[in-house]
Amino acid sequence: MPENLLRTRVEAIRRLARRRAGRPLVNVLQKTRGEDVAAAMPHLAPAEQRFVFEHIVDDGMAAELLVNVGESDLANLVKQLPLERLVELLDAMEVDDETDVIALLPEQIREQVMARIEKDDRQHVEELLAWPEDSAGGIMQPVAFRLHADANCREAIQALQESEDVESVFYLYVENDAGQLVGVASLRNLLTNPPNTSLAEMMVTEVITVPPHMDQEEVARVVSRYDLLAVPVVDDNRRLQGIVTVDDVIDVIREEAAEDMMLMVGVHQGEADEQAGVLQSVRQRVAWLLITLVGGILIAELAKFWEADIGAFPILAGFLPVVIGMGGNVGSQAATITVRGIALGRVEPRDILRVVWRESRIGLILGLAYGVMLAIYCLARFHQPLFGLGVGIAITAAMATAAIAGSIIPLTLERMGVDPAVATMPFVTTLMDLVGGVIYFSVTTALIASTL
Repeated sequence: MPENLLRTRVEAIRRLARRRAGRPLVNVLQKTRGEDVAAAMPHLAPAEQRFVFEHIVDDGMAAELLVNVGESDLANLVKQLPLERLVELLDAMEVDDETDVIALLPEQIREQVMARIEKDDRQHVEELLAWPEDSAGGIMQPVAFRLHADANCREAIQALQESEDVESVFYLYVENDAGQLVGVASLRNLLTNPPNTSLAEMMVTEVITVPPHMDQEEVARVVSRYDLLAVPVVDDNRRLQGIVTVDDVIDVIREEAAEDMMLMVGVHQGEADEQAGVLQSVRQRVAWLLITLVGGILIAELAKFWEADIGAFPILAGFLPVVIGMGGNVGSQAATITVRGIALGRVEPRDILRVVWRESRIGLILGLAYGVMLAIYCLARFHQPLFGLGVGIAITAAMATAAIAGSIIPLTLERMGVDPAVATMPFVTTLMDLVGGVIYFSVTTALIASTL
């Protein structure tokens, strides 16, 4: 759905829910996908959310809505939902989606639901819940299209036509007598080979797989690196446990990107929910802000060393924020690029010399460009060549140093086993405030002192 049409539809749902206009709301909902209705839910009050949910007449849409809403909205929707109705909606979902919803239910409701869902689904859900939610086992679809290696193309196509419990068929997974994964074939292979061709003859034997305990972010890298539509999850004995499909990978990439973005500024993922407690948010942010506070105190203490120079040349204080700010920006840019490279698997700690060499050149060129501009401005405005030269040298050195620090710190944290997305920015900004101030005052006061 085009973005402008989606916004119009979401606004219509919000407006009709607030007016309690049931019949018009039903008409709008029948023209809207469940994912788009879920997009409107965070903008509604709890009572309005329940009003919308009660007017969804299609079970498929209602199930899709439960899959796509946030945890707090889901709790609100199921709070007054009859248990049997909730079980019906869960049975209408694919097993991996059903597991995701059940995992978010309050514990008491979860136990009641698990006792009532279909037996086969319950077994799959229990298996998936046994794995961490952010692992390959936690996000996989346990049902996959699989056949024995002795089967031929005709039998495979017939089996596919008769299958009812396969969510997404991208590949055919081939097993041996021991139930081990020995090959994979695409649907195109089935259609383009003679009907009597055995799967053993046409399958690819070098199968890219992931273990169930692999982190979901690494799974996403594997799927992205090899351009797969699905990747099989196998145990230590190469028995197929399930598959992770590309739609789940897209969700993982979006979640990880949002989490990394929030962590880089010292905000935890749970704070994305506006209903998060105030004290909880304070506790999560206070540690990183404390680093910045300590850095500010150290800058104030360092400034005492140049107190006499600042008193004699008040203009010195005016350009300090410029130097620190420009250095901080360059450091943040270098850090962001490096953290992104680490997250995508393109940069590793052993690449530190290559990354630092690249970013240092970028920082130096940018520093020279802005240093010349600032020096010309100081010369034209204050008619003090040495002061302008000092400011220009200081900002050049600060920006080059910031680029180096912004690339070294994330890689060092990664080598130490610390998530660079969490700790990089507080360290980079605080370090550059200190280093930028020292560079600025050292260079400018030295040049000024040479004229006295």
